[in-house]
Amino acid sequence: MFQNIVVAVDSSAGGAVALRTATRLAQASGGVVHVLHIAVTDIELYAAVRLEDTDAAQQMLNTAVASVVDAGLRSEGHLAAGTVNEVPGIITETVREVGADLLVIAPHRRNMFTAWFTPRVSDAVTHISDIPVLLVPDGVKE
Repeated sequence: MFQNIVVAVDSSAGGAVALRTATRLAQASGGVVHVLHIAVTDIELYAAVRLEDTDAAQQMLNTAVASVVDAGLRSEGHLAAGTVNEVPGIITETVREVGADLLVIAPHRRNMFTAWFTPRVSDAVTHISDIPVLLVPDGVKE
């Protein structure tokens, strides 16, 4: 069973489902949940645009970690910052740093045209991961 789980969360419905899924898996195995949240900056032409305030990012991470702890598990929060293009690398590096044996992530749905020009983070991470990756769609029934 998985003992050291990283779950990447954001403010989407999929992020909440991924967190609940990682929590349930850790409950079954007595594992640890490492919650990762990335405050993302986008580059638009020649300007950097913060998509999330640092305080809001920290609050989101604290809330996610608290929900895992409230479920009776050990949890650690990891807050990172980076551009949209850096997100897959940040996730992969966090997985390596904590010695995770499972990554849980929610893929964001995009149409084929959009996915062609801006690939999903989940696709990129899955292709470079050295550990199993569980993709949890936001519409999964619990």
